Amino acid sequence: MSIKGRDERIIFDMDGVLLDSESDLSWLVEATRSALEEVGVDPTQENMEKLYPGNLDEFTVAVRDFPGTPEEIWKIRDRYYIERKVRMIESGRMTSFSDVELLYELAEDYSLAIISNSPQIVVDEFVTRYGFEDLFSAWAGRGLELEDLDRLKPHPYLYKKLVMTIGKGNSWYIGDRAGDREFAEATGMKFILFTRDGAGMNEMRELIDYFR
Repeated sequence: MSIKGRDERIIFDMDGVLLDSESDLSWLVEATRSALEEVGVDPTQENMEKLYPGNLDEFTVAVRDFPGTPEEIWKIRDRYYIERKVRMIESGRMTSFSDVELLYELAEDYSLAIISNSPQIVVDEFVTRYGFEDLFSAWAGRGLELEDLDRLKPHPYLYKKLVMTIGKGNSWYIGDRAGDREFAEATGMKFILFTRDGAGMNEMRELIDYFR
């Protein structure tokens, strides 16, 4: 093991980088429709988009005309979201990208970790389902309460949560969105854009060669 190894950290986003959660979004549509039906709201496209992950920064305002309090609506929405996503992982319909296994090469020289806006339950499921407990030193996802929406990336809360486990060190953040770049800047990490569509680095071998 390199002497520099454990003092340097490579921290990964999960969805779209490690977990192929976006090529089949039928689970998200089903989860959102079920949540709206339980709340008593017509599952139109407009209403469904109010509950989608990319729109959660305005959740309280978006659901102000729905029956029930924002807290009640959020618990229903998140319950279906977690149930469907975990079920997809367990069934093998949502999988780790095949090249994630190559990261064991980097783990010889660096501490690897995960910070994701997905619920902690889902991040835990991903790591344990693929036996990555020995690959990643730590992993952090969001909490389950409505107020946890205010702590999503690019807010530094999840970084601070991770640092409590692994300590501070020279770190890179590997993400696929503009918000991930903002998150890295807010927490003092270097940023590498990693996408699966060619907009940034798009395979783990390329990333490994960069760090080697």
